[in-house]
Amino acid sequence: MRTRLDIVVLGSSPTGLYVVREAARAGLNMGLLDATRGCAFASRYPVFAAVMPPASLLDWLRGLNQSSPAPLLVPTSDIWIEAVMQLRLSPAVALRFPAYADMAGALLDKLSFHTLCKSHGMETPGVWQARNKEELRALAAKVPLPCILKPALIHRARGFLRGRKVLLARNEAEFLTQVAAMPEGLGEWLVQEIIPGAESAITLFGGYIDRSGAPRQVFTGRKLRQYPAGFGSASLVTSVPCKETESLTLKFLSKIGFRGICGAEFKRDPRDGRLKIIEINPRPTLWFQATHDAGCRILEAAWRDMAGQEQIAEIIPRTDVLWRYLFKDMASAQFYRSQHDFIFPAPDVSGAEWCAVKSSPVFDIRDPLPALAEPFEFARKALERRG
Repeated sequence: MRTRLDIVVLGSSPTGLYVVREAARAGLNMGLLDATRGCAFASRYPVFAAVMPPASLLDWLRGLNQSSPAPLLVPTSDIWIEAVMQLRLSPAVALRFPAYADMAGALLDKLSFHTLCKSHGMETPGVWQARNKEELRALAAKVPLPCILKPALIHRARGFLRGRKVLLARNEAEFLTQVAAMPEGLGEWLVQEIIPGAESAITLFGGYIDRSGAPRQVFTGRKLRQYPAGFGSASLVTSVPCKETESLTLKFLSKIGFRGICGAEFKRDPRDGRLKIIEINPRPTLWFQATHDAGCRILEAAWRDMAGQEQIAEIIPRTDVLWRYLFKDMASAQFYRSQHDFIFPAPDVSGAEWCAVKSSPVFDIRDPLPALAEPFEFARKALERRG
């Protein structure tokens, strides 16, 4: 390869597309790798793109034929994080993202994350572990209901879940029915307490923690709606600041010694009014385009730090950005219009009305082709779930 790569984006979903676009606007040359062709492959910005399974990453890096420094690897999904973490076992590859050498595994594994939160005084929903279906059935009469069931490593059960992120059990009978439907061999499962209240009570954090432990390009916002409703990924986000979310996240990241890009999610519990942490993703997340459109440059800050370059100026993010994943948010909105007995009340989306800046995970007039490719990606995933 003649062009020197500054960054290799691992994953071609809309999350990967955010990284591609921010890297391009920072003047960086980037490659793009994924096991399937997501919408980011249609972007005009990558100087190199290839379809490749995560297991082949090490061999690909060995054949890159690029002298030091090696390109910065930016995983945008949990599968690619696992692939990057495997590289730490190879002395032939120098990791340029410290989170993936140690901390990422504890954050990805839901039970380890729960234990980590408890040991550092972070309030989080209760979690119970089951190694198999027999242990799950034994929990049915012990855990508070309603609850959710999720695999310890969610990406390993995507075929069974078919687009869902969790399984909902409103009562003991429904709990046992969900367990009976599970195929063998999915590994450990977690049962998690549900924090009541609308999903619009969810707050978000995005930012980068540099090698010295200093926060860079910090963003906070609010998730107004998600898809699938109740237990999915963001579909409607505003850049409303929340100092409490920022403070809680930064204190926790400091205590655990985290370095790298991360996105965190909290929900305010109406029973006591306190924010409780739901998850921390040690990577960019789906709604990160909102951080860019609010003025933050999280990816660029990470690259500059790892490249030993002068940092960009810190900013106060805009507070009037509305990020919307259009098709998914339309489906979620329709769900709440048609469902009147859902476990959660309809979210309060009134905060979206006064936002002046519209943000999209896919559409950009300067890079229009990914928005045309995305419907085909939806169709592909739908066919996979039916199969």
